[in-house]
Amino acid sequence: MPCPLCHGDDLTPVGEKNSYHIVACRGCGLRHVGDMPTPEALGAYYAAYHGNVKNVRNAARKVARWWRRLLPLRWLARGRTFLDVGCNTGFAVEAARRLGFTASGYDLSDEAIDYARQTYPHCRFEHGTAQTAATEGRTYDAVLCSEMIEHLTELDGFADALAKLVRPGGILYLTTPDAGRFRVPEDLLAWKEVCPPHHLIYFDRTQIRRFLESTGFQVMGFMPVLHKPSIRVFARRV
Repeated sequence: MPCPLCHGDDLTPVGEKNSYHIVACRGCGLRHVGDMPTPEALGAYYAAYHGNVKNVRNAARKVARWWRRLLPLRWLARGRTFLDVGCNTGFAVEAARRLGFTASGYDLSDEAIDYARQTYPHCRFEHGTAQTAATEGRTYDAVLCSEMIEHLTELDGFADALAKLVRPGGILYLTTPDAGRFRVPEDLLAWKEVCPPHHLIYFDRTQIRRFLESTGFQVMGFMPVLHKPSIRVFARRV
């Protein structure tokens, strides 16, 4: 399949991991799984994935951590509606509510959504994806996409959804592992974040900027992250 970012077909092999072939695009440099799993294969994988159960440990501490991370939105966002696409068990959504936002979250995991609804009843949680949320016709002043874009098999549908969800002048806060960070091993396959079918696309800052600008966002700045290879970026919808 062509590059998910630039749609180029000049791809070079990087290697194989977990029976998936990793390739690099000669056009934009993006590294990704070349033989993307089918929706059926991904559905079976996530049905057996127990990360959500582990994630509920130390919930109060995780909400407090998200409160600190989302604090800039109080000044950057021009209104008080918030959406987390890929919200998992709802920690960031609850943190946004405590910051004064009317907060919603979407996730594919029924288990995660059930936990979030029971634990944070003053927030709105729905089962689905960014594309699902975009069909409802709501727009938001602030949208969070945290550690989710690397799980996607394609970017076009997600880009279209973001363009519909973030209202003009609204803020997108996106995070993903940083494949361009100096701490990443020279042998990309040795990096723990290369773990298909869990992670499928491996971005650096240049590629994330290209994705955002092609989607109709202006990058405001990348947040410094010292302790791990991570991209954290704020962008405003043009």
